[in-house]
Amino acid sequence: MASIISRYGKLILDFYYMGKRCRETTNLTDTPANRKKLEKVIEKMEAEIILGLFNYAKYFPKSDKAAEMVALKDRKECIHVKILIARKDKLR
Repeated sequence: MASIISRYGKLILDFYYMGKRCRETTNLTDTPANRKKLEKVIEKMEAEIILGLFNYAKYFPKSDKAAEMVALKDRKECIHVKILIARKDKLR
C-alpha cells in the first residue's frame, strides 16, 4: 500500500515495488486537491503492480531509480522464463 507524505511543502509517493522501498517526489504542492489527484494515481499504480503491468519509468521518467527498477523487473522476468522452461522439460 502506497502512502502520500509531505516534505518541504511538496508531496512524495512512498511505496514498495519489487521488494524495494521507493520514494518519489512530485512537483505537487501539499493541498487537498493534489492529495486527491495522487490518490487516484496510487490506485492505478497499485493495480498495474498487481497485474504485472507497472512501468516505473513511465510514472517517474526523471527518477534515478527508474533504470534500476526496469533492470530488476527484466531480471525477474528472465528467471520466471527459465523456471517455466525447466518445468516444461521435466514434464517431457
